[in-house]
Amino acid sequence: MALIINTVILLALVFANGGRHDWVYQWGAGLLALNALPFLYRLIRQRGRLLGRGPIFWLPGVLLPWCAFGALFYVALNNPSHELLTPYNLFSPLHPLAYDTALPSTPNPERSRLFLLFLLGLLCLPLNLLTAPVRRKQLRRCLGVIVVVAGGLAIIGAVMKLTGNPLLFGWIEQREPIAFGSFFYKNHWAYFALLASGCGMGLYHSVFNQERHSGHFPEKSLGISLLVLVLLVSIPLAEARGATLAALPLALAFIISLCPSRWKQRPALRLGLILLITLCAGTLIHRIAAPQMERSFKKSEQQIEAFEKDDLRRIKRLALYRDSWQMIQDKPLWGWGIGSFIHIHPIYAGPEFYNKDPNYPVAYEFTHSDPLQSLVEFGIAGCLLLFTPFFILVLGLKHAFARNRLSLWLLSSCGAVLLASSVDMVFTAPAIAFGVLLCASAALRYGIETKQLKR
Repeated sequence: MALIINTVILLALVFANGGRHDWVYQWGAGLLALNALPFLYRLIRQRGRLLGRGPIFWLPGVLLPWCAFGALFYVALNNPSHELLTPYNLFSPLHPLAYDTALPSTPNPERSRLFLLFLLGLLCLPLNLLTAPVRRKQLRRCLGVIVVVAGGLAIIGAVMKLTGNPLLFGWIEQREPIAFGSFFYKNHWAYFALLASGCGMGLYHSVFNQERHSGHFPEKSLGISLLVLVLLVSIPLAEARGATLAALPLALAFIISLCPSRWKQRPALRLGLILLITLCAGTLIHRIAAPQMERSFKKSEQQIEAFEKDDLRRIKRLALYRDSWQMIQDKPLWGWGIGSFIHIHPIYAGPEFYNKDPNYPVAYEFTHSDPLQSLVEFGIAGCLLLFTPFFILVLGLKHAFARNRLSLWLLSSCGAVLLASSVDMVFTAPAIAFGVLLCASAALRYGIETKQLKR
């Protein structure tokens, strides 16, 4: 039941423009926090022993850092570093205030509260899914729903792009050309498509292993592989260059995996088939998304040329990285506060951001690099409290996990999204942050169930 409910929440976020609405953060925080209740019930009932790990692992190893993170950054709501001269205006000038520099702070308590509660709700998701009694069949079904829905949205988004129609489902107007499908921002769609394609790749191998011994035509496997192709085509069609680069090795690995294992004894034939499939897929993608790919290549060429000339006015992302590093150096311990970048960056903005008005810089809401954004807003101490429990969970539960193809593809797609987040604002869309945690938790839970079946 936990997996079904969270899958429904993910799809709701996807249809809610990727979740980029204040009401989504408000309602989502409450719904996600409900994941804590069944986890705490199991933890208390089993006296702190879950998945072969005891109370020391779960309490001081996982829960304590996250509780400390939540408590300290909730204190920041009562420790404002600045005051907005125009309340409720993200672009308002700031008036500095006296505050306790030893504790986390924020220039906008209302905005920070919104993001903090949603983030704490997200942390409850892996705790529930990893420890919930979810069967492998149920995991595959929920992943299948994600793939089918994502494939349908990819087709709708492709039709909208190719026809120039900005109306989603014929009546919801989207912001062209930066939107794709139900997402406000095309890059966020591309990362969701990358996650969904990883789900499809894992499902393909799971279903094909069953169908190849059945004696009938593998129609389910064929359908899944076509949905994966549709999702992969939609990524360059959205002109998402980072996601396209992240998808290339995953797509190539999937093509290689399609070749029958018995052909390993005939490497020349196997290589020829791989090259043929790659050529056909590449030709199809180019035929469909040729204008979009040409614009992406042209934009990349212009940015490379600007980089060689050290012209950061045409590569604002690098200027943002430079300014972010200065912000980190000034407040390295606790950062500037959750959701603070849009308020604090104008103080550090370089000359590249004063093109339109010599007195006011162009405001950017995000760093376009999630690791840098985390350091700017959480600081080193906050990042350690937030991310260390994830490493503890992965390393501590290795003994309960059995390797399998489905988990491998899911984790590979999550890894590709994480890699792309170093140069893009991936997790600023709630649907992507939630999707990565859901897919990673499902992959680990599938491995745990596989290990239990082998006993």
